[in-house]
Amino acid sequence: MPRTTLLRRPLSRALPIAATVGAVLLAGPAVGSASAKAKHTPCPTVGKTVAKGYGPNVRVWREGTTLKACSRSPGQKRYVRTLGVWTSGTKVVVDEGSVAYTTTSQSDEHGVVDAIDVYDVKAGKRWFSTTHTAIVPDTSAPTTDDRVLKLVLNHSGVAWVTSRGVVNLGARKLDPNDEFLDVPSLPFRVGRQIFLGDAGVAGAAGVAKGLSLSYGGESDDCGGVQTYEVNVPAFGTSAATHLTYGSQPTAIDHEGCNA
Repeated sequence: MPRTTLLRRPLSRALPIAATVGAVLLAGPAVGSASAKAKHTPCPTVGKTVAKGYGPNVRVWREGTTLKACSRSPGQKRYVRTLGVWTSGTKVVVDEGSVAYTTTSQSDEHGVVDAIDVYDVKAGKRWFSTTHTAIVPDTSAPTTDDRVLKLVLNHSGVAWVTSRGVVNLGARKLDPNDEFLDVPSLPFRVGRQIFLGDAGVAGAAGVAKGLSLSYGGESDDCGGVQTYEVNVPAFGTSAATHLTYGSQPTAIDHEGCNA
């Protein structure tokens, strides 16, 4: 089992008061005024709910074998999307307006395998997709296809562990020049998909229990930086891994900050 160490107008003549009031009363309430709140259609309630998320509100459901999603914030319009195919083996997680889900297929080489897609429901765009869920740096054992045992998701990334214990991360954005990036000793990556470790079949369930994504960083009254982090629990002889895979500056509009 390999051990991997990874590294915010002109005036017009006034009408008499009585005439003005009378005109208002005769006219009645304004129709379509700017102050009137627009009514928007809520998300559909059809089908069987598969997952829900909040901030914004997201509902994922299936209609037969079709997987769909809707995002809607209070007082705003809804966004309804068709994601893909649903099967009994599909895994779905929702967080911060995005949906990550697996699609199962049959591989001649590896048997039943999963692909992963991550979709921003409001934007209507996929921001990560892979058909190879188990990339590893060992070219003599290219276990590039597998079943997904556990998925975790937030706005900046998706991480998972496969049934054979391979741990990977898909970053929404990956800037190799990011000064906060823990990549000097990064063993292997394909595009924005990063190999985090191989716990083997025996360690897969343990990693699934502790795998998580989080935010970190530092700031003061004028802002700072928010970092995107993935946490892999210890397995076998490998120590727990805490990897920063991206960052974003934050700013606070505070008097004196730009002086």
